[in-house]
Amino acid sequence: MTIAPDMPAPGRRFPEQLIYNGYSAPVRIEGDVLDLEVDGTIPPELEGTYYRNSADPRYPPRLGKDIFLNGDGMIHMVRIENGHADLKTRYVRTPKWKAERAARRAMFGAYRNPFTDDPQVEGMDRGTANTSVWWNNGKLYALKEDSRPTRLDPDTLETLGSHDFDGRLTSKTFTAHPKIDPRTGETVAYGYNVDGVASPVIELYFIDPDGTLTRTEQFEAPYPSMVHDFMLSENYIAFTICPMVCDWDRVKAGEPFFHWNGTLPTKVAVIPRAPGGTGSIRWFTSPVTGMETHTFNAWEEGSTLHLEHFFTGTGWLSQFPDVNDPANREQPPFAYRWSFDLASNEDRFESVKLFPQVGEMPMIDHRYATKKTRHFWFGTSNPALGPMLPLGPKGPPFTCIGHWDAQADKLDFFYAGPDSAPEEPVFVPKSADAGQGDGWLLTIVGRRAENRTDLVILDALNLSAGPVATLRFPARVHEGFHGIWVPSAAGEEAALLAAE
Repeated sequence: MTIAPDMPAPGRRFPEQLIYNGYSAPVRIEGDVLDLEVDGTIPPELEGTYYRNSADPRYPPRLGKDIFLNGDGMIHMVRIENGHADLKTRYVRTPKWKAERAARRAMFGAYRNPFTDDPQVEGMDRGTANTSVWWNNGKLYALKEDSRPTRLDPDTLETLGSHDFDGRLTSKTFTAHPKIDPRTGETVAYGYNVDGVASPVIELYFIDPDGTLTRTEQFEAPYPSMVHDFMLSENYIAFTICPMVCDWDRVKAGEPFFHWNGTLPTKVAVIPRAPGGTGSIRWFTSPVTGMETHTFNAWEEGSTLHLEHFFTGTGWLSQFPDVNDPANREQPPFAYRWSFDLASNEDRFESVKLFPQVGEMPMIDHRYATKKTRHFWFGTSNPALGPMLPLGPKGPPFTCIGHWDAQADKLDFFYAGPDSAPEEPVFVPKSADAGQGDGWLLTIVGRRAENRTDLVILDALNLSAGPVATLRFPARVHEGFHGIWVPSAAGEEAALLAAE
């Protein structure tokens, strides 16, 4: 590899690039903090552990620059017991992480592009395990959609290794967004680019509550696409196939792994969950080309299937280029409900905007997943409450967490404060029999001016009342993606399903 004059020498320093500076700079610190400072009072029924994943680069990039998505997986864990809160941070020790740690420099190149790697690591698993976390049968996993799950010790965060479900998972990939059916405990997941190269093949995985992968099925999409999320209802699985496309010849030529091609249609696959469902797949064409970012929920009403998600008119152009219009700018996502009459043979569906508020990182009360839900939470900004923050590596940072009550058609907001940016909210019910939405909302908040981080606890149905408690980190942890709450034995009752 030739180093251009304006590139830093590998392993010496991070480049002057947005993702490596200011609040977005790599943290790279593994540590433990016992007894975080607390403003307010931690709810006594909140007993358990908050886990979240982040992309925290271990070494300066091999090619002199990179994108935010390519950092190494760093898990942030906050355990809450008897009113005390402890913080632990650990890297996921993937094969990539261990190879680079041994070499003391970056060995792997561009995002998901093996042709840019050091020859010494050719053929090695290059997954970063940096996107989300999953809890199944008492086990914790770090997830990244380009590789298999990585199992972690839930107490120490020690990396226990790649997981293939006792050899039943033959694909090289597994989604960062598995869905758990609260009625049955079954997890439905999938992989795309299942052989590690660009492919239209998508494979479904059905996993029992005891962690057994019981069956797999495959279907073929219209083109090789980024398939970051999907939706699950009581009887159906739905995928939105968006023209964020992977062209393997472009990848070989050193171009970004994905590019946006707005000349291709956005398609929707509806698949019965019953065994052999891929044989009855139905395809629908969206009247508007765009990209599904993340999903709220899917549910059925007679013969109508409703899909609720965030959707934008462009791809994720902050990370990947528009192949036809390099000057194109990323459009903000809005929440929509797409409704499909499955009794009709027409290739169409109805689309309704849920609320007039830009948003992302959606959350519902997961006890009601696969059924009609009333409450929706999401990251957003509200200029009426405070100014927008400077552009970050993922786009404009949030300044608020929003709540939409669908029954009352009412929006409520938690404003995080000046120079503060909340991240994805996580919902925790107050008790097993608490009403829908009656719970706590946990969100990481980046205090930009202080270069520090908090974990804020909110009343999920009264966001504008402000924090019930704020757990103050003494330093900054890296901006993250997705997290979960796992109740302890003392708090397990709060995670059980409400009685039906």
